[in-house]
Amino acid sequence: MKIIKFKNGTAKNIVLALGNFDGVHVGHQKLIGSALKYARENKLPCFAMTFDPHPQEIVSPGRGLCLLTTLPERIELMRRLGVDGVIIKEFSRKISRLMPEIFIYDFLVKHLKVRKVFIGYDFAFGHKRAGTISTLKKLGEKYGFAVNAVKPVMAHGHIVKSSTIRDMLAKGDFGKAIKLLGHPYTVTGLVVKGVGRGKKLGFPTANLNIAADKLVPAHGVYAGKIGRKKCVINIGSRPTFAEEKFAVEVHIPGFHGNLRGTVLQVDLLKRLRDEIHFADVDKLKQQIRYDIENLKSLTVS
Repeated sequence: MKIIKFKNGTAKNIVLALGNFDGVHVGHQKLIGSALKYARENKLPCFAMTFDPHPQEIVSPGRGLCLLTTLPERIELMRRLGVDGVIIKEFSRKISRLMPEIFIYDFLVKHLKVRKVFIGYDFAFGHKRAGTISTLKKLGEKYGFAVNAVKPVMAHGHIVKSSTIRDMLAKGDFGKAIKLLGHPYTVTGLVVKGVGRGKKLGFPTANLNIAADKLVPAHGVYAGKIGRKKCVINIGSRPTFAEEKFAVEVHIPGFHGNLRGTVLQVDLLKRLRDEIHFADVDKLKQQIRYDIENLKSLTVS
């Protein structure tokens, strides 16, 4: 798969799935899958275009948007779907001020010469989101490309949207969020030095430094995996111990190596429980053993 930083002449006569694709959730998967199906039937290459940083981080920085996927996580998820390449377009204040036709001509016509564009049902573009799906279809007629707007996907009573999934994860409604994502929730981080609390308790942990704009799910204990190794993840401030700072800690049963300085990709599969304040350390250790025991029923593929 090609990863292209947007520039002149990098990809011609392509089918393009266009969007932010934060989370690459089941709605995004339907959109990209539709683009891939059309591309394969017509023997054309299929690319996905995403923006970095996320447009909301430029247009509305005060909102403090937290992302479901870092850029590398997003690229990996799209690679798994089978696209021939991912085009990464840097988003800036200047780009946000482009009028809709200039935006489309510069990116889709002049530089890419797209044959067909697949977008979501709520797609908007250009200055103040003035460009609508209707606008894009008219521009397609003018410049010689077709447009397919993919209908929304419904799941568990919700239209699948990144904003809905963010809200679910932040509130601890992890099971529903995973169903709308259609894949585990990934957190990636550099292993850094912690206070050594886990090791003293007999359950050594790797402490992850997570990107500042990455959404970290609600405090609690989660079951997950690193590759094919099962693990327990604690997200929170460890309330049993006074004045502990927020941390994302990973315990891999049976592993005793030193992971400091490595980057770990951890897939969260299930929320086991809330973060709890225990009256004494022995009760905490008993609960950790129970959390680890719960991993035995976890299916890892």
